[in-house]
Amino acid sequence: MLRPFRNQIRATLVAATALATAAVVTTGVVIAENSTPEVKAVSNSQESPRLYVALGSSYAAGPGARSLVIGPCLRTKNNYPNQVAETLGMKLIDATCSGATTRNILDVPQRAFGGRPQIDEVPADADVITITTGGNDLGYVSRLILSGCGNVLPEFLKKTPIRSCRLGKDPFPEPQRSAYLEVERSMVAVIEAVRLRAPNAKILLVDYPPVVEPGKPTCARLPLLPDQVAQTVRIFNGLADATARAAQTTGVTLVEASRAGAQHTVCSATPWLTGFSPPVPYHPSEAGKKGVAELVVDALRPSRAQHANTRSGA
Repeated sequence: MLRPFRNQIRATLVAATALATAAVVTTGVVIAENSTPEVKAVSNSQESPRLYVALGSSYAAGPGARSLVIGPCLRTKNNYPNQVAETLGMKLIDATCSGATTRNILDVPQRAFGGRPQIDEVPADADVITITTGGNDLGYVSRLILSGCGNVLPEFLKKTPIRSCRLGKDPFPEPQRSAYLEVERSMVAVIEAVRLRAPNAKILLVDYPPVVEPGKPTCARLPLLPDQVAQTVRIFNGLADATARAAQTTGVTLVEASRAGAQHTVCSATPWLTGFSPPVPYHPSEAGKKGVAELVVDALRPSRAQHANTRSGA
């Protein structure tokens, strides 16, 4: 049943090996110079631009094959924070980092981030702060990748350029209810700590676009069995619900990529996420970065603050 998946991924991996090798060489030069958050001023106005700080994991950092990757955190120049800053003419401190958990934002240093938590980069005069987090706390994407490895690539586990496939093919156990409650508590703690550091900032909690919608067929880009699809939906819904509760508790604005992205799943005609392919499976595509950026911009523009895919937690 999964032979079509095998054939497509086999061809993709051969072509991607050279790309993955080149990426290592390229980023090896950049890493030494870019271990700190990227600071970018994009306003042409004579007035001081508003200061925007982006916090979060790879869904905010935006790693991808077509984009210039900056440093060990794998930030890209066209991730949604950069696009928001460019559109609204804000000065950006991009503190996002691939692999980050909520604790890496709050109080646990991350090696890729220079051995310090992201919150250290939040200045008191920040005007806007976005936070995208929680997926790595639950092993959400790692589980998806490992499921794909087990389904279609058993003979390639030792040589595939999809790094996670080399870690084994058994996905993590499904999170229990306590795990979602812990993620919610951690998000609340992050928001409260950010608010203490930047009391006048507008804080937006930006959730994740979905990989798959319940009841929809899979495709070669999503080599999951029916029970794995059902599990993926459960975990995603649990994460989205925890994020919404954290926004409600703290009164920050929730930007619902989970809702807007429902029409842009991996197997849709206009996906916001990459499929099961190197170098970064199941992460925002070029269209996905643009789509989430537009949602954030909508939430920040006063006349559009009540956009259908955003809501205030207050």
